[in-house]
Amino acid sequence: MTEVKDDETLDEIGGVTIIQKKRGYRFSADSILLADFPDLTGVTKAVDLGTGSGVIAILLAKRSQELSVVGIELQGTLFDLAVRNVDLSALSDRIEVVKGDLKSIKERFEAGRFDLVICNPPYYPLGKGRIGPNLERTVARHEVAVTLADIIEASEYLLRDGGRVAVVYPAGRYNEAISVMRKHNIGPMRVKEVHTKVVEVVIVEGKKGYAGDLLPEPPFCL
Repeated sequence: MTEVKDDETLDEIGGVTIIQKKRGYRFSADSILLADFPDLTGVTKAVDLGTGSGVIAILLAKRSQELSVVGIELQGTLFDLAVRNVDLSALSDRIEVVKGDLKSIKERFEAGRFDLVICNPPYYPLGKGRIGPNLERTVARHEVAVTLADIIEASEYLLRDGGRVAVVYPAGRYNEAISVMRKHNIGPMRVKEVHTKVVEVVIVEGKKGYAGDLLPEPPFCL
């Protein structure tokens, strides 16, 4: 049985149970909405960049029994959590957690291996947003270790032709996200706004080699 340590919580969300640090990085509703967004038709191989505690990879695997997922995580504490959460969910046969830096992705994976790349990236560029004392949260929320451009460049390499990428991003950086996707031959296809009192974030799905229209979907209201 997977142990839950004194500095951790056991939380149930979206039909799965996840171990998280009490004072470290904790996933939000953004991760749950993102995992539910991409079209999984024809998708058998997915990669979750910056998998954190593994929640997105686990939710994706729960959506499709045909899907295998690789979760890549740089931070050791979160890598450990992801491995334990995959074991807790009894999905070790379909989810592999890899410790590594996506900037070195070409050294670990062959080009065009995946049908889907999914990522909940750091939201804030350096110099923006409040940086707290917790390093784990800082790396997850700020572009300290990786930028959006790094993520989309890695996605272009990892995706087969016609493969898709799904990301969630602050509404204020929406135009930047679209521009970076197009620069790397990933055409935005679908977008959904997530509302509270205002538009907080957008979830975008793009396809490698796509040159068609970007279709807005009805917003999700929290």
